[in-house]
Amino acid sequence: MRLAADLGALTAAVASMSQAEADWKPAPERWSVGEVLHHIVLANRTFAIVARKLIQQGRRAGPTAGPRSRRSWPRMRSIAEIGASGPVKNPDRVTPAYGLPIAALRQELVESHGAIAATIPALAGLDLGALRFPHPLGFELNLYQWIDIAGAHERRHLAQIQAIAASPGFPRRMG
Repeated sequence: MRLAADLGALTAAVASMSQAEADWKPAPERWSVGEVLHHIVLANRTFAIVARKLIQQGRRAGPTAGPRSRRSWPRMRSIAEIGASGPVKNPDRVTPAYGLPIAALRQELVESHGAIAATIPALAGLDLGALRFPHPLGFELNLYQWIDIAGAHERRHLAQIQAIAASPGFPRRMG
């Protein structure tokens, strides 16, 4: 599944990262790798909450997928690409903290991602296009798109982590 591949690529990028590497910033106003990971964790938790709310709404209200229900929507991946959108001002609720332990962040990343993945079986039979919720950046997404944007968001920040790690001055472990 594509969501699992997103998590695998992200966890591989930070698997052996030290605390010094996780806390290093390319510039004072930029995020560290640890902050990027914390932001992803906070966002994943939000994505999972929205998905659960929409699934509950769908079970109560009864919009079920029918023969005319749209089976797919434009992928959110291109919207979430850094090159396509440039920097984005994140909502306060997903603003990260600096200096959190990297081991805890790695564990919380997997757990928060798992919370999103756990909602997927409950999507069966729901009219995903009819279940909508506003995104904090000012547009509305349907339930399918909320799930899709979670992986796209992780991929977006994987590129950011890779760029930080490739920056001049990034501390490297010896041996």
